[in-house]
Amino acid sequence: MSEYFSYFPTTPHDLTNIGQTVELTNILRRFVVRSDVTSRADIFYDYNVQAGDRPDILAEKYYGDADLAWLILHFNNITDPVFGWALFNQDFDNYVRGKYGSIPAAQAETHEYRKILSDAVLQTDGTLIKKRYLVVDQTTYNSLSPASRELITKYDFEIEENEKKREIKILDKRYLDKVRDEVQVILKEGI
Repeated sequence: MSEYFSYFPTTPHDLTNIGQTVELTNILRRFVVRSDVTSRADIFYDYNVQAGDRPDILAEKYYGDADLAWLILHFNNITDPVFGWALFNQDFDNYVRGKYGSIPAAQAETHEYRKILSDAVLQTDGTLIKKRYLVVDQTTYNSLSPASRELITKYDFEIEENEKKREIKILDKRYLDKVRDEVQVILKEGI
């Protein structure tokens, strides 16, 4: 990540109000990658985060430089590299305990009621069509047949949200230099 912050401009600031200024990195400068770039399938690889993966490990693996972890985080809209990243095993359990007090408490509390519109389907070409559902109120939920409804606990919800974080995109290294150059210009020059 140290390389990433080297792109940011600095600004003089008097920390002690005695007339002695120091140069501080302006970490508030931001950049946005155009949506037409992020939606192009040919410049990204789909990757499913596994236990033990971290942004710096993947950056080292794919780009040969752990300092490029910011690329992986940025292109996946992850602003919190701890809780914005998929958690595994004990880390996930600790997160749930911290949020709900205990795993049984999270399993006992209802998050939402769902009406199932269609179940998940795995097509012959390997494409997974995800389950479709509507969130409904408890009265509507109770009026549905057991086969067409689903109660989601807080624990179920946290698992679903964590699973979504496993599906990330990794920028093809052929575009690495171009992206780094553009980011540097945007952050340094404020374009």
